[in-house]
Amino acid sequence: MNLVPSQPGATPSYWCTWSMQSYSSTRVLDSSGGDSQLNNLSQKLVFEDPGWIKNLLAPVRSDLFVLFDHGWDVPPDVNGNTERWRLGSMEVASQKFPACTGSPAEGQYQLNQLVKATGWRGAGLWTVAQMVGDGRSGNTATPAGPVSEAYWRTRAQWAQTAGIEYWKIDFGYFCESEEYRRMMTRVAREEAPGLILEHAPMAGPFNDIGVPWENRSTLGHGRFRSPDGVCARAEAFIAFSDVLRIYDVIPHLSIASSLDRVAQILAVGRTEPGARGLINCEDEPYLGAALGCALGILRHPLWAPRAGEDYNPTQLDRRLDEVVRAVRWHRLAPAYGVGETSITLDENILADSWLFKPGETWADWVIGHEILQRAPARVARGMPLPEVHIDGQAPYVVAGRHPNGATSVATLPRTHAGLGIRTPLADVTIEIGHGPVGVFGRYRSLTLILADDLGARQIWAQDVAGDQATDITALVARDGQKLTLPGSLIESVGLSAATPGDLSEPGMILTLM
Repeated sequence: MNLVPSQPGATPSYWCTWSMQSYSSTRVLDSSGGDSQLNNLSQKLVFEDPGWIKNLLAPVRSDLFVLFDHGWDVPPDVNGNTERWRLGSMEVASQKFPACTGSPAEGQYQLNQLVKATGWRGAGLWTVAQMVGDGRSGNTATPAGPVSEAYWRTRAQWAQTAGIEYWKIDFGYFCESEEYRRMMTRVAREEAPGLILEHAPMAGPFNDIGVPWENRSTLGHGRFRSPDGVCARAEAFIAFSDVLRIYDVIPHLSIASSLDRVAQILAVGRTEPGARGLINCEDEPYLGAALGCALGILRHPLWAPRAGEDYNPTQLDRRLDEVVRAVRWHRLAPAYGVGETSITLDENILADSWLFKPGETWADWVIGHEILQRAPARVARGMPLPEVHIDGQAPYVVAGRHPNGATSVATLPRTHAGLGIRTPLADVTIEIGHGPVGVFGRYRSLTLILADDLGARQIWAQDVAGDQATDITALVARDGQKLTLPGSLIESVGLSAATPGDLSEPGMILTLM
């Protein structure tokens, strides 16, 4: 018996090329001898030699888009920082993708077909909130209006013709403009009804830490919350968005930074008619599984750090099973929008920290500083907060009751300067509904409070990455409507289908039959 459906899920998640472009053994050099992330994206690299997507995430490819990030629509040797006017054409660069020729719509169609031929859901495309040519030689960029609307209407028509279903709208001259992003969204819905648009609040990589390109003070609370300007922008954008991405974070503090962003957006976010209001929590699979968020996966197995760098503290290149488990859970409990269920945030706020040494981050303005990021100790959607008992440091614990009745829970690691990144083992108790239960992370024990007595029903469980369920009834302690699973059982079942050498945390599905 397999508790996970074989059909792909509907959640608009993707694997993104950006980390592969930036940190992989397949990096190429530009003509000046320096690294060029924009050049590290081509037909050869993606499909042929080594073929990034040919052997990646095979169990869940059909659920995921391949998101072609910055560089797919500009010629070789373009500098994306000094030549921003070149961005936004949305015409496949034929020098990089020689199989994608013809009209712009034909080029996108061919790219989409190449992706689908390898078993993935389709191609997603990175773009910017501007027209190509905006700002060239000092020219004024064209704001939202008839000219820019016609420009994006044409590109939405290309997407409709090519079968492109996802746009990731990143920076650009109008990246912080609600008016411009609303215009792009409206035009896309009119011309390409199946096209999903992802927006982002354009934040720095830390919550409440100023960045060189922003004129924003640092308050010192390490939080992502209103009336902070970035959180307020996220609140405004999600109202009309299909998907809102929480934006880039630094791996060493990713859990706290990402969790607080998700929590605060859930707390304040509301949607208008026609908006799905999904949150994309980027590359935090178990956070997304437990709280009903879409995923923007960046990790890959070809990680190759530069000399003197340590950008990968948790060895994400060896944690791909977590992605498989989260995506397969979404087949049972797809991501759902803000406002679809209640949201409860713990008043207890935990603090994580990291003392950044040279070579540990591209965010060089924090080198030599201990950075704090804070987030609620517990977050719950559509259900009461989990009960957590532990002597000493607690993990983050998040849980959600899906509108379809499925329940999910995850323990998430803590980060402390000098102590590293680890998940403290706690006794956790949650109330569950009548659907399946997804359990992610590590526990000392997990107690499930049932809606009614177990009776003669059996308890079946399996690794979410696997295809074979096991009867665990005799291994679970029963007390009326309470079922208690020891942490060792969760680990045993939740890693039973693990890939050899993979370091992922456990992830299991449980159901009563």
